[in-house]
Amino acid sequence: MDSSEVVGGIAPETAMGVVTLHVADIDTMSAYYASAFLMEVMDEKVRGSHVVHVLGRGGTPLIRLVSAKDLPVGSHHSAGLYHTAFLFESPQTLATTVYRAAQNPLSRFVGSSDHTVSEAFYFTDPEGNGVELYADRPRSMWPIVDGKVAMDTQWLDPNNYLEQHLLGWRMWPSRYLTSKA
Repeated sequence: MDSSEVVGGIAPETAMGVVTLHVADIDTMSAYYASAFLMEVMDEKVRGSHVVHVLGRGGTPLIRLVSAKDLPVGSHHSAGLYHTAFLFESPQTLATTVYRAAQNPLSRFVGSSDHTVSEAFYFTDPEGNGVELYADRPRSMWPIVDGKVAMDTQWLDPNNYLEQHLLGWRMWPSRYLTSKA
């Protein structure tokens, strides 16, 4: 199958844009996303009473953090953001970032999943927002059932994933990732 073809109704150019997240502590959150997820601050602005930081990777903006000092703390019983997902170009860049995020003292690793079309790792940021880091499998490998992409949620061993995809893994302690849920 040509990678330019529509797969399961999804055109290859389909992509998410920049995600906007209102945060109580913009300095902590900017530093966290930069350090844990290897993003760079691409833009900083003041808009009225709000400070705005745009962070990204490889020149592509991914997240816009907007200061909201009086932001109420969300209740676990209310609807809100489930998680923000960031796509990585390869299993190697995903593994490098997952390892880095797991070492960040402000990160909380909450799990990993094999979705048949992608492999994903889940963290919680310092303000309790969910963050998914994932890499897609090649579209030619995506299972199609009745003309639609068939996804699933299966267990993904995070340590085996790092062992397979992280260069120089043997230099670091094995079995590093454990859920802190």
